Amino acid sequence: MAFWPNGIATPHELRTKDHYNRDLVFLSGYPVFSFRGSGGSWKRDELYVVVGPTWRNLIDVTPVVSLASISNSNHAVNAGWAVDGVRWGTYNSRILLRVPLAIRDSDGYINRVAYQITAVGYIL
Repeated sequence: MAFWPNGIATPHELRTKDHYNRDLVFLSGYPVFSFRGSGGSWKRDELYVVVGPTWRNLIDVTPVVSLASISNSNHAVNAGWAVDGVRWGTYNSRILLRVPLAIRDSDGYINRVAYQITAVGYIL
């Protein structure tokens, strides 16, 4: 099962050209969502995030995703929060990040992750 963010806080996009005249795009931001733990064992799900311009030909994407905001309602016991990597694809010719998340605290939340992406190709 996957879920989508409620929005993206402070999205940034910088466009330039590389020496082959391809579009080089740098993207960053913070998807906002609420992913609650189940307690005891790891609860896992996947966050889907669509970002950036519409591409005619997307050649390469280098994404980096990390935890940006976690919270806990009470005292954390045997707690854990994790971004278990990141995969990318396309959705309607835009970049789709697939971010596996894991949490192990019944009253703990992951609220934001930070992404930084370098993409190269040809924008529509």
